[in-house]
Amino acid sequence: MAGLRIEGVIDMHCHYGPDLVNVSAGPGHGAHVTALDAAREARDSGHRAIVLKSHSLPSPTLAHAIEEATPGLRVFGGACTDYPSGGLNPDMVEACLKLGGKIIWLPTLHSHQDYLNGMAERTGIKGEGLTVTDEDGEPSEVVREIFALVRENDAVLATGHVTAAEHFAVAKAFAREGKVLVTHAGEHLAGPKLTAQQCRELADLGAVIELTALSCQAVFGTQGKSPEEMVKMMGHVGCERCALATDYGWSATDIPHPAPGFRDFMETLWSLGVSEADLTTMAARNPARLLGL
Repeated sequence: MAGLRIEGVIDMHCHYGPDLVNVSAGPGHGAHVTALDAAREARDSGHRAIVLKSHSLPSPTLAHAIEEATPGLRVFGGACTDYPSGGLNPDMVEACLKLGGKIIWLPTLHSHQDYLNGMAERTGIKGEGLTVTDEDGEPSEVVREIFALVRENDAVLATGHVTAAEHFAVAKAFAREGKVLVTHAGEHLAGPKLTAQQCRELADLGAVIELTALSCQAVFGTQGKSPEEMVKMMGHVGCERCALATDYGWSATDIPHPAPGFRDFMETLWSLGVSEADLTTMAARNPARLLGL
């Protein structure tokens, strides 16, 4: 595997801690990767950039400080529209984007879908969660306002953990007008467990499909996809419409650190026949386009 070399890798889904996702998960899950360690390891691995994601608070000011501490690596932040950050709050979104945030995730742990999954209960979150569509199944007015801010700032609207129906509503409304990223598509742990065919249909609507290393991990007793299944999903959607990322960092005990985990993920895909050109498209070129690099 030493022959694989992908230039300009960008991890657009790099978690760090402490974060509510590991604090709330119970004993044994509190260990995490710090933002500084994640950035240093990414720089030393030759990454071009990372996007720091927190389920707890917006991350652009932290990203700015971490970038200054790791010369040679671009570090971006964003925000989840979960309750700790103010929910579906345009004022928070506008502030995050003005401070350099690049990705706004629709509700994740506080989504209605994670209430349906039981993920919310597992992490101690009460209530039935946030929805992003109205009574007619169309994106709500506040979500339209959030997307307008995202588009105005050349940022990315990510689907978070919302339901499959909400994914399609968002993609139909926005993916031809701006940058829409389908978050950790097909993952068995969180979100709606989108099928390969659903992902292809969302890509046909203009969305980019994010495929993560975490999707191939067994976490919280949930069996991950096999790498072979992941390769089939890439082929069904089309590598030119996918972006690779890790979704690692929120735990330092159950899953790999982001940078070495990304390397191992790509090497596994390469060993199964995914070409260096396709890996470069998914791990470097498409993320760079989304981030405006």
